Amino acid sequence: MDWVTLLVSGLFALAWLITLRQSRTEDWTVIRTVGWLVFLSGATIGAFYDNFLSAASPLLPWIEPIAAIIMFVGIGIAWMWTPSGDNRSAERR
Repeated sequence: MDWVTLLVSGLFALAWLITLRQSRTEDWTVIRTVGWLVFLSGATIGAFYDNFLSAASPLLPWIEPIAAIIMFVGIGIAWMWTPSGDNRSAERR
């Protein structure tokens, strides 16, 4: 593992931890938390696909579009399916 892969792995781990911390701190709904975790899953797949698949894999040309679709689904879950009246941070102001 080179230093670039290690740096990117650390940044993704930090993103996962920040998302989980923010969901607990701001008391996100379950659907919003799941949406952001699905988004991060797609981003992680897109960033590390070449480390886990062999060069002869038939899935290799499709992994980036699949990761992008997973990311769009995650954002859709997090933003579009979250009730607008459930923003608890607005109540604290």
